[in-house]
Amino acid sequence: MVMRLGHAVLLPLLVLALAWLPACDDGGPRVAEKGPAPDFQMPLFAGGNFRLSEQQGHPVVLNFFASWCTTCGAEAAEFQALSEVYAGKDVVVVGVAVEDTETGARAYVAEKGFTFPAGLDAEGTIKKAYGIFGVPMTYFIDKQGRINYLHAGVVSGALLKHELEKLL
Repeated sequence: MVMRLGHAVLLPLLVLALAWLPACDDGGPRVAEKGPAPDFQMPLFAGGNFRLSEQQGHPVVLNFFASWCTTCGAEAAEFQALSEVYAGKDVVVVGVAVEDTETGARAYVAEKGFTFPAGLDAEGTIKKAYGIFGVPMTYFIDKQGRINYLHAGVVSGALLKHELEKLL
């Protein structure tokens, strides 16, 4: 026997379900929205450490990638070019490898010729703080340390420049 529910029954059920969703917070990762960027510290492949809060006063382009991600490889040259073009403008470009091995991530950074800071989120704490659900993902953080824009997926050089220019 198939039971059919009319719109008069479905609509209240839908409203009830949507009203209930915000209360179902399990503490899981959330995509960071406009607002303060979560601070983090990360050891860099080239040595030293990167701490986001130490970048106050500089726009930051924060790219999450993985060595196994084919679309990440498609945008890698754009990030390297961006870091070179904006080097004299106090712009910080930083790469964070997620869900990766140190060997794989180091090889990827070397192969792509990254000269900007990059490291591995070995414990997944940065990924969780930013609510990363896939790679590539790029955050544009303003001089005050606030997220201005988030782009999920491959970015073009034109998009990188457009979003970064808004932060200068």
